[in-house]
Amino acid sequence: MRVELFDVHDAERMAAAFSVRVPVFVDEQHVPAEEEIDEHDRTDPDARHALVRDDGRPVAAGRYFRIGTTAQVGRMAVLAPYRGRRIGCLLLDALVADARARGFTRVALNAQDHAVAFYAKAGFTPFGETLVECDILHQPMELVL
Repeated sequence: MRVELFDVHDAERMAAAFSVRVPVFVDEQHVPAEEEIDEHDRTDPDARHALVRDDGRPVAAGRYFRIGTTAQVGRMAVLAPYRGRRIGCLLLDALVADARARGFTRVALNAQDHAVAFYAKAGFTPFGETLVECDILHQPMELVL
């Protein structure tokens, strides 16, 4: 498996990413569909999206967008049957490497409470107060590049 990086102008890959994100966030976690897909998915030409396929089938997706010199990672999702296979690590590593190559100095994200240990293993450290997004507790975390 490899990570495909792309932007909002790649309609086929965006649709493939949504075919992962919607089941994970909307169906499993009950995030309202209108909040799941936002301006960074529709019109942000600087946002970078990532997709992992298994034999052509989309199985994981994520993205980051620019906030100054920070790459804000989010929408990290792996389909349930593919969890626990280090696909999330592959996805995160590719997003961080891409941000580094594009000159970002920091990567930040809001980790769901159950995923804090996953991001900590990847070198991210908590900062700030926890917050609630779509009724889900999140911990802001960062990685200085």
